[in-house]
Amino acid sequence: MESRKVLEYLEDLAERLDVEIVYEKLREEEFSVKGGLCKVKGAYKIFMDRSEPIDRRVEILARALSSFNTDGVYLLPFIREILEKAQSSSTNKSQLNCSFPED
Repeated sequence: MESRKVLEYLEDLAERLDVEIVYEKLREEEFSVKGGLCKVKGAYKIFMDRSEPIDRRVEILARALSSFNTDGVYLLPFIREILEKAQSSSTNKSQLNCSFPED
């Protein structure tokens, strides 16, 4: 399947899981972040740089979303397979693993 379509399916899944996708310029001169999952004030967000190639964005989304329980969510079989592969290869490589105070 075409990478752009896979990206759309994963973006849709994030929305159904109530996970916001935040597209920001993540590569600055002072620091460089590749993107991933964060919990901000109790809400999950996936940060990504729109300048990343589509395949890389698919990888970031798949790894982040693979940490959620999707057993009760209908997914096309190939999307479920992508998430399972991302989970098994992950060890949180693309997770920012950050959380911010609730205020």
